Amino acid sequence: MLETVAHFGTGLGLAAGAGLNAYAVLLVYGGVARLFPEDFPGAITRFLAEPVTLAVLLGLYLLEFFADKIPGLDHVWDVVHTVIRPVAGALLAVAAVAPTADAPMEILAGGGGGVTALAAHVVKGTVRLTSTALTAGVANFALSLAEDILAILQAIVSIFLPLVALILAVVVAGLFLLCVPKLARGVNLFARRRRSAP
Repeated sequence: MLETVAHFGTGLGLAAGAGLNAYAVLLVYGGVARLFPEDFPGAITRFLAEPVTLAVLLGLYLLEFFADKIPGLDHVWDVVHTVIRPVAGALLAVAAVAPTADAPMEILAGGGGGVTALAAHVVKGTVRLTSTALTAGVANFALSLAEDILAILQAIVSIFLPLVALILAVVVAGLFLLCVPKLARGVNLFARRRRSAP
């Protein structure tokens, strides 16, 4: 039971990191699985550990690294990844529970991973939009670097300290619940200002 919880914690932790930077987390997970294949069974993990897959993920990570540092383009990139990050989170969660899970657990992990990644993505997007509004995008470069580092650290913690990762995933869910009402109020205020403008 504890092993299943640990794998679930790894999956949700990886998903939370994927909500910030999917390619960084996929790259870390695939790289560790490549180094320790006996500890990371499963078809998804084997695919992520393939040299060609790792090379493609590295290319996508470098593309995201630069695209996410350019004001304006970073928001477009986030919109495009509203689907990609949750899908990556779901795949990582399913891959993490594969060693000990049956089909219902894999479905639960996939759903939980997708929702967790989406929550982290919404928190990231909210912080980025707030930063753009307050600093005209000047702080976005530093925020993007911090997100890259946090995603990589989250992946490492998720793999080696799964129970800590589970706690962090719960924290992300809490932040999501705080951010969504603020984002909704901000969008509503912006819409009202546009309507009242001459």
